[in-house]
Amino acid sequence: MNVIQLDNFRSHTTPLATIVRVGDFNQQFAHYQSQNLLPGKRAVIDAYNVKRQADLLNDLRAVGFELILDTKAAELACPFKWNGQSRKADWLPSEPNRALSSNDFNESMATSIAELAVENKFHIVLAPSRYVSDASAIKTLEQDHEFMMVLRSALDRAGGSHIAIASSFIGRLTLLGMEDVTKRMVSLNRDAPTSALWLRLSGMRRDPSAQRITKTARRLQFLQESGLPIVLDYAAGLEPLSLAALGTASGLSFGALANDQFSDSTWVKPSKSVENSVGDSGRQQFARAPGLGRNFSHAELQLMSEAPKGKRLLFDPSNTGIGTFEEFKSKSKETALREAVEAIAGLSEVPNTRRPDHVKTTHIEQCARKARQLSRLELNGNRAAELKVKSPESLTRRLSEYASSLDRTGSALEKIVSDSSLRFTGSKTLPHLGKSKKSDEMGETQ
Repeated sequence: MNVIQLDNFRSHTTPLATIVRVGDFNQQFAHYQSQNLLPGKRAVIDAYNVKRQADLLNDLRAVGFELILDTKAAELACPFKWNGQSRKADWLPSEPNRALSSNDFNESMATSIAELAVENKFHIVLAPSRYVSDASAIKTLEQDHEFMMVLRSALDRAGGSHIAIASSFIGRLTLLGMEDVTKRMVSLNRDAPTSALWLRLSGMRRDPSAQRITKTARRLQFLQESGLPIVLDYAAGLEPLSLAALGTASGLSFGALANDQFSDSTWVKPSKSVENSVGDSGRQQFARAPGLGRNFSHAELQLMSEAPKGKRLLFDPSNTGIGTFEEFKSKSKETALREAVEAIAGLSEVPNTRRPDHVKTTHIEQCARKARQLSRLELNGNRAAELKVKSPESLTRRLSEYASSLDRTGSALEKIVSDSSLRFTGSKTLPHLGKSKKSDEMGETQ
């Protein structure tokens, strides 16, 4: 008879991974590293930035970062995305003049990707995949699986047998509710040369929804039957954090106020010109206030900061050191990144069984409290007009509704914890494959 030590179960703590997407902000990323904002030491590098960010890669490798290559193959295979930055991917022999087709995912492409990964000493390659549409989901999954096998052989031939491949799924969250799709995903990934399953899901949000969290957690739980750690990609905010707390994800990947939420709107149809411009400054800019968990436009944040008691409530200067709106603007990316990383690091130290309550009390309830306080600010209508905030009343209402939504999310987490039929088994540890440059060199000499 097997005996389970209940105290050991209750105190069991599975580490959670934080993976930061560098994007185009290599200089800022170097600053984040120097400020010790990236203790997880995992970074995703876009394929069109490998050569341009070579100095940063050397610095990150030297201090033990795990380097992950995003080939951008999904963007290159999308009719509405291929002509962007992705066409400059460093593994391409020349810039393409059309979107890649399934025939382009061949041995030649695999060899080029493998050579780039080996030359630049990446530890992981995100498996080149394509956007998975409702109409051709199974076929796309099967073709991408076949190419993963080709890539594995190419890496081995190029001297990259030590480089891991992470399976990548890009598509709508609703697809995970289709039993035939998820069953095929599980079976393919069980048979794949992959170390983890990365999910970039359109429909998952930063702001949590009680119903969506429960439904998504169930779907992710089924995918755990593949036996792989699950990484939620383009995923920052209270909703991904709640899913990690429930044990359905092993890590979260995101950028600093960028690539932190995925929408497929520009993947399924041409993008429209942005109409919400502000004067001569072009597109509206958005940022996340400390301890609020939600993005608002700069104009809305400035309006709130100028209300009586606004700065103290909005910026929490005693804890953040931020005293003015201008100072907040200059530190908005750093503030968002620091908060996201610290939230995951703090959750990672909490025993698995206590994580939902930790997220509820430490994050969701505190954000709801702050949203309610901000909703009671006396906003200046004339100043709102100057800042081109169309409706201060709408801003107040959104804050109040956001607080109520957070209350419902907290209640949903309580229900999941108390209802045995809704409990989840827990995530798998995502191994860290990075090592220092010194150990790399020692391995080469051996």
